[in-house]
Amino acid sequence: MRKGKPNDPERRTRILRAALEVIASEGVHAASYRRIAAQAGVPLGSTTYYFSDLETLIVSAFETLRDGLEPRYAAPVRDARTDADIVDALVAATCGSTAPTLDDIRLYEEMHRYGARSPRVADLLRDFQEESLVILRRSLSDGAARAVDALMWGWWSYRALNDDDPLDERSVHGAYRALVTMPATEREP
Repeated sequence: MRKGKPNDPERRTRILRAALEVIASEGVHAASYRRIAAQAGVPLGSTTYYFSDLETLIVSAFETLRDGLEPRYAAPVRDARTDADIVDALVAATCGSTAPTLDDIRLYEEMHRYGARSPRVADLLRDFQEESLVILRRSLSDGAARAVDALMWGWWSYRALNDDDPLDERSVHGAYRALVTMPATEREP
């Protein structure tokens, strides 16, 4: 008969969540088995039991972001009836009501930096980007969709580094309006 506490079915999930918390607050470079186990409140051996190496743990943690990285403008852009509706959805997702928090942005930034060195995370980022582009291409040309996607990520990066200097919503609106309303022949390279 087994003695001690029963298995914890949520332990793996807590480890992944703790990894993201460590990465968001301290960076990927601070993610270690020991630090993640302490954050999750689990024995150190649990991290190595579920994840054979630290790279697998980090990549698995980033993979859990798939649902959270669903573009925040997905439903509003999908349901948009006019160019103005699309622009409003993009502005809201950049610096308005549906915009990611600064902690979320810092986590995305860490993921991007790590993806520059990790082919597995780079593949994951490309998948996320393609999902975003599929949504944007429903309303925009390919060129405009790519420009909007890049501009949004750039503004999020700006927010992460300049949280004391908020984005001017009128400027964001104007830039998106220019991309969304650009004649189709000018949108494509």
